[in-house]
Amino acid sequence: MPTKKGNDKEHVDKKPAKTDKQKKAEAEMMKNLTAQYNGVLSPDDLKGMKDIFDTYDTKNEGFIKTSLLGNILRTIGFNPIESDVQRVTKEVDPQKTDQLKFPEYVSAVLSIPTSVTDKDIIPAFQLFDAEKRGLLEADEILKCLTNVGEKLDEVESNAFKENMNINELGLFDYNGMITIKKFCFSHFIL
Repeated sequence: MPTKKGNDKEHVDKKPAKTDKQKKAEAEMMKNLTAQYNGVLSPDDLKGMKDIFDTYDTKNEGFIKTSLLGNILRTIGFNPIESDVQRVTKEVDPQKTDQLKFPEYVSAVLSIPTSVTDKDIIPAFQLFDAEKRGLLEADEILKCLTNVGEKLDEVESNAFKENMNINELGLFDYNGMITIKKFCFSHFIL
């Protein structure tokens, strides 16, 4: 924390404590957001988002600077392109107040594209396809996914296998990636 000098005393700037009124309003807001995003975000997801928001709300004023949105998104693991950050910023702060309240912050985070495209996934599978046939042995890919790098656990591995279109020879066509993309999006992005 930054320190200030004054009258030969040093003191640390502290974040002011939330008032009882702020705490009550925040609890009501979280209750409403939990209901609004039921099935999209869990209460734990919202709490985690609120913790990050509170880190940037350095004076407990109930808002963060909209201009920090891109940096915050990158801090929490997104890699948005600048045009997406600008688009979302215009949506959540059309009056350009540079003040973003928590509900708008949640909306902003959820509106950043996180889609998995063929361009992202196909090259990864092509590394294993020496003959460039567009087909891979399902068991070999599953072995790699459960033993190398960021390993899938048994539940994730089974879900991945269920989403593969495996032919009678035990091969799957990675060019028909619709179900695999859905799996990757639901298991690794959110």
